[in-house]
Amino acid sequence: MSNAMSISPDAVEALYATGHWLYSQLRIEQAMPVFRAMIHIAPCDERGWLALGACHETQDQSEIALEIYTAATAVAAAAPRCELARARILFAWGKEREANQALAEASRFADQTRDEELRALVAIQRRRP
Repeated sequence: MSNAMSISPDAVEALYATGHWLYSQLRIEQAMPVFRAMIHIAPCDERGWLALGACHETQDQSEIALEIYTAATAVAAAAPRCELARARILFAWGKEREANQALAEASRFADQTRDEELRALVAIQRRRP
């Protein structure tokens, strides 16, 4: 029986790189199981959740993507970019209150960690049309 503690960081990076390459080649159906494996072995790594959600978004499966992003916020220690993705979908659906809550969570994390890139992404989302 394996757990996230026994998986090497190099293995996680290899999974992410493989999935990212497949995604970039528009081989979404092949990228999805790679990202699923990644969230199984490294559930606290936000990148796997974000990538799997993005795969579902590219296939017009926003409901599933939202479920994935929401799960990430419950499982990963910090998932501010998943909060941003949640906000994007919720704004598109006209769920302003919920979207603003997700955006506030991402903003809080950016402020706490002094993550300037994340602050910029939050600012962009706030200026959305």
